[in-house]
Amino acid sequence: MPARTPARRGRPLKFGRPAKAVSLSLPADVLAWLESIDPDPAWAIVNLFDRARHRTPGAQSVAAVDLVQLPGKRGLILVAPAVFDGLEGVSVIRLSDGRGFLALEEGRGYTDLELAVADKLDSPTLPPDRREALLAIRHKLREWRQGGLRFESRAILVAERDHGEAKSHTLSGLVPA
Repeated sequence: MPARTPARRGRPLKFGRPAKAVSLSLPADVLAWLESIDPDPAWAIVNLFDRARHRTPGAQSVAAVDLVQLPGKRGLILVAPAVFDGLEGVSVIRLSDGRGFLALEEGRGYTDLELAVADKLDSPTLPPDRREALLAIRHKLREWRQGGLRFESRAILVAERDHGEAKSHTLSGLVPA
């Protein structure tokens, strides 16, 4: 008869692993941001840590399209830049982690993005791997639209350093190219 492992007594582990209670003071805006990620700030911090720990440069592939949570009820579409190359009216602002966010030409919106993806899919010379990625993107865009998400276009400003300019003024968080 196999030996029985005694049942664990007491409260279950909150995060599925050992934890330690800590008390800390946070600015109200930081706390509000954490609560926009998860109502329990401790879970928000653990989720951010887990995501950051698993994100090593080149170690994981970038999703073709993803909707990431911003503070409050807003989100931002993050993309794999190469998939969006050459889409009519669509630019990608690249981020240091290999992803990028979309910038549409003035006057364009979400339906124009869906149309640009559909038009690119009509190209007979589209490589199979890019076709597969664009099909997944089209499906995700439709899912978001039909799921009741509302999208609005916003203007952005992008700072670019002249190559001849001295690098005495750093662009915060940007690695010089």
